[in-house]
Amino acid sequence: MKSFLLPFFIVAIACCEISAQDNSPIYVNGKYEGEYKDGKKEGLGRATYFDGSMYSGEWKNDMRNGVGRAVFKDGSSYYGDWKNDTRSGRGSYDFINGDKYVGQFENNEMSGWGTYAYANGNKYVGEMFVGSISGKGTLYYANGDRYEGAFTNGIKTGQGKYYYRNGNIYDGYFAADKKEGFGKMTFSNGDQYIGQFTANKRTGKGIFIWANGDKYEGAFADGKMDGQGIFTWADGDQYIGHWSNNQRDGQGKMVHKDGGQELLVFENGEKK
Repeated sequence: MKSFLLPFFIVAIACCEISAQDNSPIYVNGKYEGEYKDGKKEGLGRATYFDGSMYSGEWKNDMRNGVGRAVFKDGSSYYGDWKNDTRSGRGSYDFINGDKYVGQFENNEMSGWGTYAYANGNKYVGEMFVGSISGKGTLYYANGDRYEGAFTNGIKTGQGKYYYRNGNIYDGYFAADKKEGFGKMTFSNGDQYIGQFTANKRTGKGIFIWANGDKYEGAFADGKMDGQGIFTWADGDQYIGHWSNNQRDGQGKMVHKDGGQELLVFENGEKK
């Protein structure tokens, strides 16, 4: 009888040891200490992983679900909502370079509406998509400038409005972070330009109106009057001709406000 009970007793002890191991704080990727339900991590708990990362918060069905805080192996950290082991919902992410994002997440990526604060003092408030600044938003620069408009992968692209700290305002199109296409530039001194831009400079057809009433309508290149154009002075006199580097250059016609006309030739702004 004794020889029969001994093997049974040993097996019983082994079974108890296996059951205890299932509920121990050690598991394949590190260490877990917290609540269980039906043999799975559920409730409040803390996991410390072998790679140096950690998570403390709510669990369900052996996965991070609910609200919790994670510190990743690179030193960055996240606090907020989790769904099935992914950052999903609202949360806050601190990057190791000093940047910080507070807003919506989906499948571990910044997606939705949020605020991204840069370590250099710049701040973005607006739409995010799959981890990047994409959509409509406002970028506040540390130097006092501000941009309101469309972004694609963190780059100003599409319709937008740029407010300079000196009072100048640009309202128009952007491409690759630069003024590109049709736009309107209003200067703090009252001057205005309406027309085409290329790589931030007035290039193409446009109209420049000075605060004193003078106006030029014609071709521009690299921000200057260059090509065929019409200059109308505030008093009514008008010059029609070719321009180069902001100066009359070549043949042109002067039309006076009293109706008189004369043909003129200029070279680098000097009448010949």
